[in-house]
Amino acid sequence: MFRKNWIFLLIVLISGILQVTILDSFKIFNIKPDLLLISVVLCSLLFRPRWAFIFSIFAGIFKDAFSANVFCMNTILFMLWCFIILKLTRQIDIDNNLMRIGLVFIIAIIHNIITGLIFIYSGNFIPLGIFLRSVSLDSLYTAVVLPLVIRIIRPVYPDIYL
Repeated sequence: MFRKNWIFLLIVLISGILQVTILDSFKIFNIKPDLLLISVVLCSLLFRPRWAFIFSIFAGIFKDAFSANVFCMNTILFMLWCFIILKLTRQIDIDNNLMRIGLVFIIAIIHNIITGLIFIYSGNFIPLGIFLRSVSLDSLYTAVVLPLVIRIIRPVYPDIYL
């Protein structure tokens, strides 16, 4: 089990590197999927709380290091999403693929709204149409990429299926 933890840490690192480099080539309307947010959702579904929080903090710090937003905002939000998912999975069994995609979409849309509002609150102006397009398309794109990510990591983590 300990080896799988290090492998997932490597997956988070690779996701972060892909997020800031290669995914720029796959932008749609200047929007790309959030692989680090996907990794936070997956680690919250796959690992015990201690490791899920460690991975979430690592992903948040990585995203904050390459983001133009308020520093530590992603780290705090990723820990919050991890906590919410861990609490949610105790009450609802999220083993259905459609539920996972829906969960990623809902978390991504809330995450994007919060980060957009913080960006606006810090004195920046974003037209409403661009804000709504960005929030909805970014969340949808992130949710659509989830099955591909699951297929890639399934050989290492057979607990997750699609």
